[in-house]
Amino acid sequence: MFATSRLGRWLDGRLYRAPLTGASARRYATRERPAFGDLDERLAARWRADLADARVVLDVGAGPGTVGRALRAACPGACVVDVEPSRDFAAPGPRVRARAERLPFATASIDAAVSVSSIRHVADRGAALAELRRVIRPGGVAWLVELDPEAPRARVDRHAQALGSRWLTWAFGPLVVATAPPAAAIVALAHAAGWASVARDADEHQPVYLLRLA
Repeated sequence: MFATSRLGRWLDGRLYRAPLTGASARRYATRERPAFGDLDERLAARWRADLADARVVLDVGAGPGTVGRALRAACPGACVVDVEPSRDFAAPGPRVRARAERLPFATASIDAAVSVSSIRHVADRGAALAELRRVIRPGGVAWLVELDPEAPRARVDRHAQALGSRWLTWAFGPLVVATAPPAAAIVALAHAAGWASVARDADEHQPVYLLRLA
């Protein structure tokens, strides 16, 4: 598998385990994020039951804020706080500059958290999962969504074609999806961080997996 090859490990360590900045942030906001289509709205609808009684929800690795906007529309009773380390993203709504490994919130003070296409950009993924476990109250949940290196080729190709760039279309499968952290690796880190229940699912349109941590 490319993700476990020498080149895949190099790309993961040197390119992906860091916040998006500069041209990378602009490209993500203008080309890469729109290629997900209506994923944010569909995820927000899917999470509505989990978030029905939530007062404070974190969007960790919020980027341009598209997930937060979808959550605020779907769950108007919740205060959705975007958490993003990069200064090259801006969006309306409450926003905190912080890394996932060091969340500036009190223990058990958060009802729920989501993180979409962001866990791969965290330097220490185990520490981030432990921080989520610390700040989310007992009974709360976290949802992680990430590109799936095991996704069906048709979903990968559909997303790649939506990127609107010949280079990005070519690179998306072998250099982006194939090097994403496999679900099994994140599940193992989640259990080690103290999450008792980790349920896995997949999106029917996009090449991503969904993990529900509780």
